[in-house]
Amino acid sequence: MNFHLRFIVMRNMNIANCSGVALVAAACLLGFAIRPTAAAADPKEVGVWYDDTGKGAVKIEICTPTTLCGKIYWLEEPMAADGQPKIDRYNPDASQRGRPICGLPVLGNLEQLSSGGFDNGWVYDPKEGKSYDVALDLVDSDTLKVTGYKGMRFLGKSFIWTRAPADLPSCAPDAAAAPTQVKPGDAKKQATGAAKKTTKSASGASKLGGTNVATAPNKKKAAVKEAATQPPPAASN
Repeated sequence: MNFHLRFIVMRNMNIANCSGVALVAAACLLGFAIRPTAAAADPKEVGVWYDDTGKGAVKIEICTPTTLCGKIYWLEEPMAADGQPKIDRYNPDASQRGRPICGLPVLGNLEQLSSGGFDNGWVYDPKEGKSYDVALDLVDSDTLKVTGYKGMRFLGKSFIWTRAPADLPSCAPDAAAAPTQVKPGDAKKQATGAAKKTTKSASGASKLGGTNVATAPNKKKAAVKEAATQPPPAASN
């Protein structure tokens, strides 16, 4: 092949390559993915569910790409006998007993299983102030089996929850807040760490002239208040 002919062939190959690139770019601009992937739908366990008593409802949400969590979304009787909102009075951690029941995290760290359902999570029962392991199994689109256990699932106890209507009102003013799923037992550690950090910061401010010393107690209170939004520590039976 002479030089002139080889040049023509190479030029045509380059044009073809450029045309291929242009087609790909055009496809991208037009919204056609080269490797289309359909967005995965939320697990059917997500939503608001009446518990087995029908007197309370829990909102189950996606907390991470692989885990679910849940908080109390509705109560038939949100007020205590004294007319005040019900609080987490039986929590084994005394510093957590002022938390309102409405909006209280009661499910967390539920991992999706390859065989279906969710397991390896925790559930908190504010009526007893106790935490258990928990698994979720969808019976049908409107029925959820919730199994609480300690260590061995087959020794646990199951309850049936039913899906609540979409227009069920929330009893918590912060119902739209982002979900949280801190493991039981972490809240007290977080509060202690935050308090130590605040004390250290106040000490440093004192050495620099004490401009922030007067606000240190308020920061400590804020740290404890923040920790109060976290789930309770685990409690033994």
